[in-house]
Amino acid sequence: MVKIQSEQLPNKNNGFPIDKASITPGQVSLPAKAYTTNIGRGRAPTLRWEPPEWDLVETGRIIDTESYARRAHKVKKNLFLKEGYSFSGSDINRIRYIKKRFQQMEYATKYPFPMLMADTVASLIRTFNCFWIKVRKTSASGGKVRINPDGKKLQPVAGYFILPAETVRFKRDEFGKLVKYQQEVYGKVQQEFRPEDIIHFHLEKRPGFSVGTPDLVSIKDDIRALRRIEENVEMLLQQHLFPLFHYQVGTEDAPAAPLPDGTTEIGVVMANIASMPSDGCWVTPERHKITPLQGSAPPIPVEKVIEHFKQRIFTGFGVSSVDMGEGGTASRSTAQTMSRNLIDDTKASQKEFGSQFYAFVLQELLQESTFSDGTIFNEEFKVTLKFHEIDFEARQAKENHYMDLFLKNGITHTELRQELGREPFQGTGWPTSKNRSEMFTAAAGDWANTNYGLIERDKALIQAVDEPVTPVAQAESKSRAKQNTKSAGGGSVANKNQPANQHGKRASAKTNKDALDFIYKQQAPLSTIYKSIRADLVNNIRMNGVSVSNIILSVNMAFSEARDRLVNLAKQSYRAGLRETGRMIYEVQLDKIDAKIQDHVEKYTYKLRDQLIENIEKHTIKQKLLKLEDAIFVGLIFDALEHRTNMIDDSEIMRAYNYGLCSGYKLNGFEELTSVRNSDEPCSICDQGTLKYKSNNAIIYEELPPLHPHCTCIMRITK
Repeated sequence: MVKIQSEQLPNKNNGFPIDKASITPGQVSLPAKAYTTNIGRGRAPTLRWEPPEWDLVETGRIIDTESYARRAHKVKKNLFLKEGYSFSGSDINRIRYIKKRFQQMEYATKYPFPMLMADTVASLIRTFNCFWIKVRKTSASGGKVRINPDGKKLQPVAGYFILPAETVRFKRDEFGKLVKYQQEVYGKVQQEFRPEDIIHFHLEKRPGFSVGTPDLVSIKDDIRALRRIEENVEMLLQQHLFPLFHYQVGTEDAPAAPLPDGTTEIGVVMANIASMPSDGCWVTPERHKITPLQGSAPPIPVEKVIEHFKQRIFTGFGVSSVDMGEGGTASRSTAQTMSRNLIDDTKASQKEFGSQFYAFVLQELLQESTFSDGTIFNEEFKVTLKFHEIDFEARQAKENHYMDLFLKNGITHTELRQELGREPFQGTGWPTSKNRSEMFTAAAGDWANTNYGLIERDKALIQAVDEPVTPVAQAESKSRAKQNTKSAGGGSVANKNQPANQHGKRASAKTNKDALDFIYKQQAPLSTIYKSIRADLVNNIRMNGVSVSNIILSVNMAFSEARDRLVNLAKQSYRAGLRETGRMIYEVQLDKIDAKIQDHVEKYTYKLRDQLIENIEKHTIKQKLLKLEDAIFVGLIFDALEHRTNMIDDSEIMRAYNYGLCSGYKLNGFEELTSVRNSDEPCSICDQGTLKYKSNNAIIYEELPPLHPHCTCIMRITK
């Protein structure tokens, strides 16, 4: 049987796209009858209230008073939540919807979701059961009113609270179907709940039983036996800790006799013993004899009996002596092996709890959403609670395995992110095997902040210039060939002027201006990051308010990243210039050259950073939280210095490129190097300030072009 939801139900707008109502499956019940002894009808014709099969109150009392039980409970709870958890799925909109609903519940209930999960896990480990009460209220929820498969109109869930498992009673029919819940507290009026308002999480629940079976059920007799043995050992120690002495007075030939003053010889000795100091000693004649009495040893080694019952308790809890803090002589490898069973048991419990969380919580929240109910059971729209791998070595192996599958095209990137317990990436920028030209498209969204978007793509762009035979360079060449064809008007080449010789009228080959522009204009690291941090800070000030110290911290981090990227690009530019002269990097002292490039980039990058911070500190109050209208003022400070970022990007890349040319020409041998314009546009500054080097001159890095902002002059052999 299926139920069709009515489209007349009010759909509350929760910020996600509204979809039409659709068909959802009905619910079915267990046809087999339950067999537990505490189920069924009493003498009255109505169903009776029944307690859980196990005494959950005693279970909690044992954990509170028994050190081994308490320690095992704490170890299991900490391991269960050690690495955290996350919501996983292919549809990021549904993941965000679930997170948003729990955030709304946190605000409505004043009960943080992490605390709810921690208390739930604690109850599961303590009693193997946990009950959630649903509070339904449309005005306090982001969900919509819906009709369940039984035809009842249900308000959306506004919050979850934990109902102590020790206080729960049930009403079940002969098939074990729950009809109603009741909370019974001594001295209080009982409170009843509908089954649709209760969620019951459980572990180790036997078919036909109402609750899960706590592990303490099979352990408590061993705990009692161990405690009785320890009490007897304590009594034994008290009785035999101090030795018992037999003091003999007199012999058969000369027995103890009364003294003239009426006292006896035995009485005098007893008085002397009572008054003797603890560190005293006796000196006696031959008629006195002191003999220590030896206690009889127990017939069974007590320590082995205690160890036996202790190991039974540890086995029942599923922990080892190492987990309980009794490492002894166990090595690291042995300790890891002994803890493996606990890790495996915890993983199994996590999977069992995760499946129940999906069935009882997430499915209902998705039904209360404005997504179509018909898509809830589609695998691509499924949202699950996933616990992160608690075994560090296993997690590393698993992550490396899925990374290898992705690199070998075994899974998609979205599937990889799901297996890692993370949301799928949003945005564009990843190159595909079918269209390599996407390498030249700026990454957008999440991709822009990955290693690919920040570093690898820049390397690919530089490689396209340095190594023109690569697929990336070929794709770029084809792209530019098409542009040249269009600009020339047909299939002819745009430039029809043939040079007089191999290098035209120049003494050396003309630099490929397009390639050089491609290096430093396609990606301007400092300018790009500068604009990004400006936008982020202005938005945060406007929305949340930001202190001056946090602004300075963000600026420092942003400029450090910009410095690293600009240095990397400048180094690649140097290599491009060196290779253009036909020389290779192993022919120069690359470490010293890289250090020189880095020092020069840092000098001007940090100079701009210091000036920016100085202006911010000068025109703001350090103790004040910047808000609202302050965002406009901070934005103006950034805007006033933005032109410097493009200048630094262009200058550092061009200077490193020219230094690479000079290094190569020096290895080739030259008579004279001169700065020449690499553009047909006139420039009086470049014409008047031509830079020349003789073969015996030292080439100074700081003097090389650009000779002015945005200068495109390059060094060429003129003689």
